[in-house]
Amino acid sequence: MGEAVCGLRRCRGTDLDSGVDYHARDTTFCVCHTRSAVVKPHPLAAVFMVSYLPTVTASERWSWRARRLGIASSIGILVVGILYVTVIMLWLIIEATPREPIGDPYLAVMEVLTMVSALALLGLVIAIWCFADAGHRVPALTALAIGNVAVGLTMGVHFVQLTAIRQLWRAGRLVDYRLVWPSALFAVEYFVWDILVGFTLLSVAFALAGAHAAGPARRALVIGGVLCLTGVAGPLTGRMFLQNVAVLGYAVVLPIAGALAARMFRAALPSSDAAA
Repeated sequence: MGEAVCGLRRCRGTDLDSGVDYHARDTTFCVCHTRSAVVKPHPLAAVFMVSYLPTVTASERWSWRARRLGIASSIGILVVGILYVTVIMLWLIIEATPREPIGDPYLAVMEVLTMVSALALLGLVIAIWCFADAGHRVPALTALAIGNVAVGLTMGVHFVQLTAIRQLWRAGRLVDYRLVWPSALFAVEYFVWDILVGFTLLSVAFALAGAHAAGPARRALVIGGVLCLTGVAGPLTGRMFLQNVAVLGYAVVLPIAGALAARMFRAALPSSDAAA
């Protein structure tokens, strides 16, 4: 009687005395009996064999740390959105004149909030990349790639604005420090928040397709992404009132999507063997 080979091909060996194969992973899923070196696998062996394949699954990526990152980032987007709108309202109530661009200290605060919001958005995208199942890895990876570019560009724009631009203005080498259209830096900023953020929101929405309790967050992300992409008509045509459509997308709808995503993440518990 020779050594039998298990149908799962994952046995460490065969107990020829008892005639029962034993497995490296779990004997529950396959009970093979050997008769003259012929193995008869359990009827469900082919089904459970798939779960043993060494592939990265959504449950393995979705850890407790990823869940905490998702909740914190989503709440961060909501809080920053509320603060951003509050600063604009204070400016309108206290100092605004209809034809005058917003200036410091309001503009400086808004630029810092924009940088914080960008980092929170990146955290949300990373969390959704961890959360997405194996069938939606491509849109999740797309969102991660585009989101990284968007965050890098907007962080660079506002770092330049808060440092070099204001120092040059104080030295009398610039007429104005404010972001006024048309300008090169403002064009980059619109490219980020209208186009890149728009595609990022749509990509993460596709990555959530079919996920449990993801419906409300997914719909909000789609609406926000469409509004951002629509608003690019403002910079393209020079009719900047159309840009307000994008502002509605990333300043109003995105924080709402953040609140809904936080609720989704709270309901999504990682598997018991996930990393802390």
